[in-house]
Amino acid sequence: MLWRENLIMYDRQTDTWWAQASGKAIEGPLKGATLTLVASNMMRWRDWKRLHPTTLVLSKLANGRTRGTSDNYEGYHGSPNIGVTGRLGFKREDLAAKTRIVGFRFADRAYAVDLNVLTPGGVMIPAINDERFVVAATPDGSAARVFRARSHVFTERIEGGRTMLVDKATGSVWNPFEGRAASGRLAGTTLDEVPVTLSYWFAWRAFFPDVVLLKR
Repeated sequence: MLWRENLIMYDRQTDTWWAQASGKAIEGPLKGATLTLVASNMMRWRDWKRLHPTTLVLSKLANGRTRGTSDNYEGYHGSPNIGVTGRLGFKREDLAAKTRIVGFRFADRAYAVDLNVLTPGGVMIPAINDERFVVAATPDGSAARVFRARSHVFTERIEGGRTMLVDKATGSVWNPFEGRAASGRLAGTTLDEVPVTLSYWFAWRAFFPDVVLLKR
């Protein structure tokens, strides 16, 4: 089933229905309860492997051979159709409906960043309620991650063709996509990652109508 153009999950113990985008129970015995969001990443295998070289892979086996996965929405991605039902009205003109965004939530509000503005530089440091975040993407815009900057005040610097961050207090150099200090006094220190959703703009806005589109 769908709700606000979003798939609905259900649990086998109580048959409660849960909204995928928010993790909130919308119908059933546990209505009103909310699941804990865990940060996860959707990215190309080579990018993940570089970040986590010892990763174990769960493979699907068929007839003794490794079987890959297919994309049931491959035709939809390249079509002008909007939404699974085709009934979604889309009147907001901030972005084209199928613009790919990275969405995240903070302080009971949803936010979105156009992946196109993150390339080729790949980094954006927006402020929300006096708190700064680091939004970083791969050069091809296929993946994006968000971190809380905490008390760090960052400036951007190009090193080896890549955009790095330098914190004002210590001069340490940070890799924004890894959320980790690469050199300097804070080398090895990591930022807290924020759960994100890679989505089409219309789909994220359909679920969170009051979403704030962050711009440079």
